[in-house]
Amino acid sequence: MAAIAVAALFIAMRLWRMTDFALDGDEIFSLQLARESWSGLFADAVKDAIHPPLLYVLLKFWIGIGGESLFWLRMFPVGATTLCLLPVFAICRDLEISPAARNLAIGIVAVHPYAMYYSQHLRMYSLLMLFALVSAWRFERYLGEESRRNLVWLGAVNALLGYTQYYGWCVPLLEFAYLLWKRRNTIPFLISTLPAAILFAPWAIAAGKVLHGRGLQQNLGWISKPTFGELNWFWVDLSGFSEFQKIGGDGTAWMFLLFLLCYRRYAEPRARWLMLLWIAPAPIAYAFSQWMPQSIWGHRHLLFAIWPFFLLFCDSVWRMHRALGYAVTAVAVVWGYYAIQFHEKDNRKLPWDVLTMQMLDNEQTKMAHIPVYTIDPYLDYSINFDLDGLKTGRIGPLGPRVSSRRDLARLSAKAARFEVVKTQSVDQIHAPYFWVGWTDSSWREKQTPVQLLEQRGCEGGQEVSQYDSYHHVWLAPVQCPN
Repeated sequence: MAAIAVAALFIAMRLWRMTDFALDGDEIFSLQLARESWSGLFADAVKDAIHPPLLYVLLKFWIGIGGESLFWLRMFPVGATTLCLLPVFAICRDLEISPAARNLAIGIVAVHPYAMYYSQHLRMYSLLMLFALVSAWRFERYLGEESRRNLVWLGAVNALLGYTQYYGWCVPLLEFAYLLWKRRNTIPFLISTLPAAILFAPWAIAAGKVLHGRGLQQNLGWISKPTFGELNWFWVDLSGFSEFQKIGGDGTAWMFLLFLLCYRRYAEPRARWLMLLWIAPAPIAYAFSQWMPQSIWGHRHLLFAIWPFFLLFCDSVWRMHRALGYAVTAVAVVWGYYAIQFHEKDNRKLPWDVLTMQMLDNEQTKMAHIPVYTIDPYLDYSINFDLDGLKTGRIGPLGPRVSSRRDLARLSAKAARFEVVKTQSVDQIHAPYFWVGWTDSSWREKQTPVQLLEQRGCEGGQEVSQYDSYHHVWLAPVQCPN
């Protein structure tokens, strides 16, 4: 009964507020590739080169089944995350992790801010977590029984890992390293992994040619080399305290200290493997980011570490003295209460649909053509997507806040008059009437773009704006003399 309850909580939390926010730029990219023809999908994926194409392939099938409503699109990552419960139950059964410890771990991950965000994010991170967990489970099985069946499982799921995200290769590499560490025979494992490497080779060659020609700067230039503090902050994120900064560092330190003092399964090879899976990936990514010309650091790529960490942490809790175990569980319940409150008010996604509607509602002129100049590398992408959806009638991905409007015909006609124009500075803007957009994350001048334009004799109108936890966006109409 308790297992059903925590599984229901896990699913319910992922359905909650699932359509409150429109797709962001990365999610829009996923959808647009999935909309392409098969040849166009692979051509554009190779052109992007920074992510393997499995997500886009599966998403194309998903859209073919259920369409493009925001609810259905978000059900893709939610479904992948929910499927993670299957290998979690299997790992707990194999390692004899008690039902109480397993349920506590599922309950924590159910409301974990880090896990919650990416469980509703239309990118490959939920798939990466799912396949990494399946691979970890079958490798744990292989450590106990070196059977051909387990090797076939490993070969198949590791091929899926490679085509999901480049970080996915970290899992089979760690599996190989673990076999070397334990002085086990690595030849059967290498043979099982060879088909995965061969299947991945065509993509690696095609994407490698693209990246060799242009480098990683175009896609990853915004990622700086991580400091040691950022590596430490990953553990804060993993432990669930990153959104509670007043106690974040101290809470994480106490969790790790409790784990180190109380865990008693270091001698078990299969438990050691799960420890390696949550400990090693972050330092490896940190080291590679320091060594490579372009950093590849990112917390989201390491999402799969959350399950082995909490499974082993909760296992240690329920192997302690019963009174101490109950005390830790009580603390986890209090933390979970505040985590749920955080999710209720979570604004880590900017409501692009609301911002676009504000612009359309505030537009009162009869101009037949209205440019929207965006002074930001990424601002044009989401606004243009929302406008295009209204122009073409493909409003499903825009969400219920748009589709529930009773004046969609008027909004569609208005949207048809707008054209988004990407620009780098105010000096490149020349039009009698337009809207201008900027963000505080990229605009570094003391005066706003509207104030600079007013110095040229233009007149700014009423601004509209939206914000999330990371940046603030403004749009404003501007009238200039002919």
